[in-house]
Amino acid sequence: MIVIRSTRILKVLLPWFSDVSGLTLFPFIILRDDIRGTEEERLTINHERIHIRQQIELLLVPFAIWYLASFLAGILRGKGVQRAYRDIIFEREAFDRMYDADYLKRRPIFAFMRYRRRRGGRRA
Repeated sequence: MIVIRSTRILKVLLPWFSDVSGLTLFPFIILRDDIRGTEEERLTINHERIHIRQQIELLLVPFAIWYLASFLAGILRGKGVQRAYRDIIFEREAFDRMYDADYLKRRPIFAFMRYRRRRGGRRA
């Protein structure tokens, strides 16, 4: 994992998400400059480290295809950009577990599968 602090890179890669704190492109974690040394930085790094693990498990291309397909499916279902993003199976795991600094030490392989939706929209 290599951490890069560059708001400029984030703006180039995600121009439509101005409030994003970080992004993972294996093996890089790209963070906004202004969160250095904050609790937000610690949580964002933990969140992005979960994505690193997911990308390792699935390999980068299948992860990217699944991620993008899930996002687009949410948009097509009329969820809106923010809800479609938050409903991606990988994001549900990362947001749910980013507050647990020790999560990756005990995380089972393919743990994101526990976050798939059941009928009725409830978590598994």
